[in-house]
Amino acid sequence: MQSITSRLVVGTGVVLAVFVLLMGISISYSVHKRAETARLDRLQGLIYGILGATEISNDTSLLVNTLALPDPMLNQSTAGIYAEIVGSDGQRLWQSTSTTSWLPESTVRPIGDWLFETVEKHESNALHRLQLSTAWAFDNGEELPFIVHVVTEADTLAKQLKRFDQALWASLLVSAIVLLAVQLLVLRRSLKPLHSIGEEVAEIERGERDALDEQVPSELKSLTLGLNALLGAERERHSQYRHLLGDLAHNLKTPLSVLQNLSNSERTQKATILEQTSLMQQSIDRHTQRATIRSPRYLAPTINIKPVATRIAASLSKLYDAESITFDLSAVDPDFTVRMDEADLFEVLGNLFENACKYGARTITAVTDTDKNSFTILDDGPGFPDIDLEQLTQRGVRADSTTPGTGMGLAAADQLMGAYGGKLHPAHRAEGGAAITLAFFQ
Repeated sequence: MQSITSRLVVGTGVVLAVFVLLMGISISYSVHKRAETARLDRLQGLIYGILGATEISNDTSLLVNTLALPDPMLNQSTAGIYAEIVGSDGQRLWQSTSTTSWLPESTVRPIGDWLFETVEKHESNALHRLQLSTAWAFDNGEELPFIVHVVTEADTLAKQLKRFDQALWASLLVSAIVLLAVQLLVLRRSLKPLHSIGEEVAEIERGERDALDEQVPSELKSLTLGLNALLGAERERHSQYRHLLGDLAHNLKTPLSVLQNLSNSERTQKATILEQTSLMQQSIDRHTQRATIRSPRYLAPTINIKPVATRIAASLSKLYDAESITFDLSAVDPDFTVRMDEADLFEVLGNLFENACKYGARTITAVTDTDKNSFTILDDGPGFPDIDLEQLTQRGVRADSTTPGTGMGLAAADQLMGAYGGKLHPAHRAEGGAAITLAFFQ
């Protein structure tokens, strides 16, 4: 059985069947024993009543007052109940008017001894009989031993118990079927979230939805969150591969154009070809390395961010006029660390610092916030244009079309941040200029 529902229904059915069987046997046994005890109590009451209606005559013989008998049925001819008093020698001293087709013989037993048993008749019917061995004590010290013997047919009780057993097993069977049906409904309702997840997965395969519904029972919460994380990572990888191919194509475009122009010249410059092919190889190696990054990399090693920022600032100061551009890293916590590969951190900070220099900033300040685990770059340049700033992290969107560039710097930085569970947030500064906050994974 591959179905969880079928397994649970079969398991529940087996447990329920065993429970119903054991409960039915227990109830039936208890009722039968209680019925036998009630029959014994009734026959004992008859014997005590017969003893109460018995007297001794002058000739020391027993006399039974039939009008004082405890059960009027003893005076009816075909009542199905019979009583007698038998002497110790086996001679019948008294018998009731009622009769049965066959009577078991009384048994001589010690004085005060009770005997209750079920005796099979010749017709395969059964009789319940109870006898008491007792004695009548006279004033002269002599005793008259005798046996009070009461017999009743067991068929009536057996039929009642049989009807009770039939009703008991029928009611238990109906109860078991109802409980099994209720259990099936409960199981279907309990397993409905699993069926819903299966349907949602099928919809994802058909492209009708992007993620699983996270409004599920707590037991399935981690499952849906994990699957959604996997789905998101898969989409991120596909997007990352497409973007990396675009970056690689963009980076190879210029070297290829140079080589194409050289091919049209009369003399091929070997040094230029080597330089351009070297740039192409570096682009291929860098993008191949980035393509192997699995998103998100939450378990990357930690790295101190201030030395990286200091090295980038020093390099840019040499590239641009150091007297016109100032880097202020005094607000960067020297103990501030992030989970990111060093080469990727260099690329992210390098893109952002270079953009600030390229678009006219004169003072570039970096600030860390340990509580928010963020690194903010502030500049006093012209700032961002009046557009939706979130569009600046989209590939190809540029803040300034007059300055040479591809529009991929912020997008590439944001993509790398996302690969480590972080996010890039551009913003306007109230005093003018731009602010970019890197929110790292905590």
